[in-house]
Amino acid sequence: MVFYHTIINSPVGKLYALKTNSGLRLLTFSKKEFDSQLKKLEIKNEKFKKDKKHFSKLKKELKTYFSGKEVKFSERLDLSYGTEFQKKVWKQMKKIPYGQKRTYRWLAQRLGDSKGARAVGNACGANPFSIIIPCHRVIREDGNLGGYAGGVWIKKKLLKLEAQV
Repeated sequence: MVFYHTIINSPVGKLYALKTNSGLRLLTFSKKEFDSQLKKLEIKNEKFKKDKKHFSKLKKELKTYFSGKEVKFSERLDLSYGTEFQKKVWKQMKKIPYGQKRTYRWLAQRLGDSKGARAVGNACGANPFSIIIPCHRVIREDGNLGGYAGGVWIKKKLLKLEAQV
């Protein structure tokens, strides 16, 4: 299998992208997370190719998003390495409307476990698709933002960007 990768510049920092023919595998603000994924794949002797053309549609959609417009991302996602629980959480997060916030407890309740907010938070933290699966829209019950893999300051900026609509 060949993995394509690129770096996409955004108004809030670099996004590191990894893709296969099965779809987008990773989109993250975290270089550490990106490097960790590459290292895991290198152990399996996978092939890597730096290639911007495989990401042209994603770059265009991200540019639209960062201009302050709602985007229905069309990128096919490769969910092959998430746990079943994580995939359920990620699927539920995709349903959070643009410009709105929900709590970890709200997500847990949608999954049938009102006490599972901590597990939902862990699944949010493992989200491999920053912005596309909008974990930045998930906050704590007390109104605090909680964590964000790219940094809480990026979460604040994304929420502020979406609130302008």
